[in-house]
Amino acid sequence: MRVLFSYEIRNQSTALQRMKQELELVLASEQGGAEVRATVLLVIDELVSNLLKYGFSIEPDQRSYLDIGFDEDWLEIQLKDNGHRFNPLIQPEPASLGQSISDRSVGGLGLYLVLKMMDETHYEWRESWNCLRLRKKLKKSLHDREN
Repeated sequence: MRVLFSYEIRNQSTALQRMKQELELVLASEQGGAEVRATVLLVIDELVSNLLKYGFSIEPDQRSYLDIGFDEDWLEIQLKDNGHRFNPLIQPEPASLGQSISDRSVGGLGLYLVLKMMDETHYEWRESWNCLRLRKKLKKSLHDREN
């Protein structure tokens, strides 16, 4: 797995916008294709905006480390932060899924959708750090094509 992008996200209001600008430049120069670009931008926007809104308090030393990599078969996103302890993999399914759009309450759906679009998800708590690893299969392997 080749690391495409590594970034330290500080607990600052402009952190998401700055990170997205740098990520856009990197993605524009890569040959990963539209699927990789769209997936990365959607996932990162959702995860980092939630982290900045809900995961961090007012402590300036809170930070997160983001690594994005891919190869021919997999896209991998790793996010490590020292914010509030939070395992996104054990959150309940949003109650509003069966409701019409006009009846749904705001919130909770973005994270749910991001996790559903991944093929592998892993979370662990490592001594004051949330560690989330998400993987998405990009192409069918040779074995998959034969079946």
